[in-house]
Amino acid sequence: MKITVLTLFPKMVEGFFNESIIKRAVEKKLITIEVVNMRDFAVDSYGTVDDRPYGGGAGMVLRVDVIDRALEKIKTNKSKILLTTPKGKLFDQKKAMEYSKETDLVIIAGHYEGIDERVLEYVDEEISIGDFVMTGGEIAAAAITDAVVRLVPGVLKKDDATVNETFNIQGKKLLEYPQFTRPEEYKGKKVPEVLTQGNHKEIEKWRLDKAIEETEKKRPDLLSGLKVD
Repeated sequence: MKITVLTLFPKMVEGFFNESIIKRAVEKKLITIEVVNMRDFAVDSYGTVDDRPYGGGAGMVLRVDVIDRALEKIKTNKSKILLTTPKGKLFDQKKAMEYSKETDLVIIAGHYEGIDERVLEYVDEEISIGDFVMTGGEIAAAAITDAVVRLVPGVLKKDDATVNETFNIQGKKLLEYPQFTRPEEYKGKKVPEVLTQGNHKEIEKWRLDKAIEETEKKRPDLLSGLKVD
């Protein structure tokens, strides 16, 4: 799988991609990461990639011709092209799983006041990481990349790490159950007894029950339509 990030500020994401799981995935050749500087496709020697909005208003707007030239250079016939924007569909675990099956993902990091609307003709999907506005889409692009890469087969050591976790507990969209490790007792507080007895069927039942409790307490919106066997 290849992921390309088109950005005005490459250094904002390059450091992130050179650490931890993403770095190891690249070294194992499970994925390829490329960061492309949008200014390489500027309209002049000054690196101009934006201009004032027609009709007036604050801020600057990224130019369609700049982004089109960049995409012509980096996309393939297998590319799925994303644009990070607060106006996009909300990114979630289901989307991460969907994108992890792509062979070529291009993420355009939005910036400034916005992007010329005509850019949308070259984009497959607008995507948002939440109902808030940031100075640019680099953090969103990095977050999407991280969520996607960890789902690529072979990236994590144990497949179960992506099977039973928040938003995917025993196949259900629930928050993760409480986790414990040693010491078994600390300052009078003990690990739940069911987790220490080795009865895997009872442990799975306990975890599902606790996942539902956690979700009910913190994200009751996720319980709508939930069916529990």
